[in-house]
This record gives sequence, C-alpha cells and structure tokens, in this order.
Amino acid sequence: MEESRKEYLVKGYIEGTATTSEREELLSWYRAEGNEARLSPYQSESEENEAKKRIFNNIQQQVKATGPSKSLTLSRLAIAASVIVIVCLAIFWSTNKGNSAVELATVTTKAGERKIIELTDGSKIWLSAKSSLIYPVAFNGRTREVTFTGEAFFDIAKDKKHPFIVHTANTSTRVLGTSFNIRSFTEHEDVVIALFTGKVSFAGDKKDVTLLPNNQIVYNKKTNLTKVLPIPDVSAILGRHNGYYEYKNVPAKEVVEDITRLYNLQVKVQGGVKDCTFFGRIKPGESPEKFLKKMAFVVNAKMTQKDSVWTIKGGGCNLK
Repeated sequence: MEESRKEYLVKGYIEGTATTSEREELLSWYRAEGNEARLSPYQSESEENEAKKRIFNNIQQQVKATGPSKSLTLSRLAIAASVIVIVCLAIFWSTNKGNSAVELATVTTKAGERKIIELTDGSKIWLSAKSSLIYPVAFNGRTREVTFTGEAFFDIAKDKKHPFIVHTANTSTRVLGTSFNIRSFTEHEDVVIALFTGKVSFAGDKKDVTLLPNNQIVYNKKTNLTKVLPIPDVSAILGRHNGYYEYKNVPAKEVVEDITRLYNLQVKVQGGVKDCTFFGRIKPGESPEKFLKKMAFVVNAKMTQKDSVWTIKGGGCNLK
C-alpha cells in the first residue's frame, strides 16, 4: 500500500470520517505487516487499560497540533496505526500468549434495515438501521470485544472471566452479562447508553463511570463530559429493538430523523415546528407516511409531498 494511502486511511479513522470499507482496508494492511501476533506487554488488565488511555490522549493532542493543512509524518503514522489497534480495536491483538490471529466479521445495516446477530458466546445484538458492528468470529482471549457505530440493543451472555467490551467513538462500555441499548451515530454529538439489567463500566476521555439499571449515560463527544440520568421511559427504549417506536416529549426534528433512518424515507422539517415536542407511537407494520401525517397534525404543521420527498412545515406547536 502506498504511504499516501496509509496516511489517508489513518487520518480518516482518527477523525471518525472513515467508511466501514476504509477501516477494514486499514486493519487488513496492519495485519499484513505482521502486527497481529503482537502480545500485550502489561502485567495486568488495569495497567494495560491505563496505558491505552495515556497513549490515545497523547496522539490526539499531536493530531490537533498539526492543523488541518498539515499531514502526519511517517513516524506518527506508525504510532497512529498502533493506537488504532491498541485503543479502538483491541480485538485485533492476541491477548493471550500463543493465541492465533482473530478472524473478524462485519455486519452493517442500510436505512430501513434491521438485523439480529448471535455471537458464539451466546450474546445477542439487535442492530438498528444505518449501523455497523465489527466482531470476532470466535472469542479466544481474555476479553470479548466488539466495535460499533449506530444504534443497537445488546443482550450479553454472562461470563465473569471474560468481560464484554463495546468500543464506540472514543469510549468503551464494559460488562460481564447484562442488557443495554447504545446510540452512537457519527453525526450526533452524544453517545447514549441506557442500562436495563446488570451493571456496566463506561470509560470516556476524562473519567470512568459505573452505571446501574434504569439509568443512562449521556457522553458528549465534543466536550468529553459524561452525565448519568434516569432513563425517561424504559419501555419506549426496550421496545425499539422489536420494531415498536414510541415518543414522549421528543422534538419533532428528532422524530423525523428517526423515521427517516428506520424507514429509508426522505423527509424535511422546516420552520418553528422543528422544536415542537411530540407524543405518539408507530407500531410494527404501520405506514410511516401515515404516522408522519399524524405527527404533523398534532404539532400544528402541514405535510406535503413532491416526488419522493416529504416536507413538514409549520410555525406553531399547539392546536388552537
């Protein structure tokens, strides 16, 4: 692979703009260079995790210091490639001496598509629309690690000896056996983890947080701030992975964004109606167009269609 191509792929991965195929290309190159057999040099898992954080924070500062017009040097390119594997995708390392290389699988969903993935350890993942999951075909190390973007519901099989870790954005969620929902879309500032059973340990850029059932973590990728809040509606979030979508006091623009992704529609929201809050639900099999018309009526807006694009426009929130 040409050095310019390597540099492009590494920068894209660090900045979060790389596509799924570009991430796989980068990691294929890394494995081809003979790095996948590398062993962890740390004496304990906690020591290793601390080192990962420290290295990752250092490389982030270096990348910011270069400015948008400068490129990475080859030496920093090598460091960045190592950080990508060590921090973001630790599943590519052999975490136990003598382990063979990890074979990976990638599952992605398009707009309007959902998939259910069953892992070899018995864990089950409901992948929502426009999401991606990278996972080992078989777990054979000290941990069970996957990398994820989008939205998914995780039902993780219990295994006290092998923690399950979900890497997404610049965060990791660590569990032993539990059920939780993660929303982490590239275009969104917030990563949201809602916990239903068990306990999870969440690691952001600044601090680690332990989450208990019926609570959620909201992590802002720009400010690196983490908040722990009660889940506003447990049943509504639980229902999503079964195709049942309910909204309570949710801004119209967020509802439309959800429906657009889930049903592969082209919908625009214009005017003050964007911030009008909506209460309603869409059941499996219900027409999304009918649901949007109902929402437009409730928030005192009009819905029109031109070609394949729907537009919801209005300035008021309540009927008079």
